[in-house]
Amino acid sequence: MSISVQGLHFSYAHREVLDGVSAHAQGGRITALLGPNAAGKSTLLRCVIGALKPTRGTVLIDGAPVHRMSSRELAAHLAYVSQRSAVSSRFSVREVIGLGRYALPRDPGRVDAAIQHLALEALADRPYPEISVGQQQRVMLARALAQLSATGHLILDEPMAGMDLRHVHEGTSRLRKLADRGVTVVIAMHDIGLAAAMADDIWLLQDGRLVAHGRVDQVLRPDRLEAVFGVPFQWLEDGQGTRHLLAETRSFTVE
Repeated sequence: MSISVQGLHFSYAHREVLDGVSAHAQGGRITALLGPNAAGKSTLLRCVIGALKPTRGTVLIDGAPVHRMSSRELAAHLAYVSQRSAVSSRFSVREVIGLGRYALPRDPGRVDAAIQHLALEALADRPYPEISVGQQQRVMLARALAQLSATGHLILDEPMAGMDLRHVHEGTSRLRKLADRGVTVVIAMHDIGLAAAMADDIWLLQDGRLVAHGRVDQVLRPDRLEAVFGVPFQWLEDGQGTRHLLAETRSFTVE
């Protein structure tokens, strides 16, 4: 099980957003997609799921070109959680999660299981537009779980945005368990420290180019990160053998 991106180029009008991106995400591993704002992360993910057609290059899901798959075939292979998920009607939380099965056979048991996994029982009958942004993101993750096959592919664009710390922890734990059972997880993130802690592999984008990809310890070098993000980084030991990646920040005084 894998996702392979091969020589991907994409342009909006005459502005090139992706410039020859090639990388590989393996089943059973979490791949974090990192880069500054406007690096091309969301565009790359939308090419991976077939929502955008690249100018050149291709994306293969388990060896099959994405652009040749029907919506039903794509739904059977991958689930996607977008950065901003808008639901205009007053669907309940349960109904929104059930939409994850729109191209697949109905399975109320899968919907119930997803609600339980994300601890959404108390919200299940609430109108989706009335819950908080962080809660909405948990609902969208549950919708993806209701869709996802046992060894499918999960693509996420900033899924932890708006979540409180407890639900971030629970969400990352859930993603780890999915990867451990064979799911391919590709997740775009801004939190580099969290990516260092949860991911197995990193794709590092800058100005539409993949400047590095590989294992966390290979890619997340302080000198490389400073060159990409413009601030110093350092690895710190916590005294228990665990290393933490931190950006060096300035302190400010408010008078």
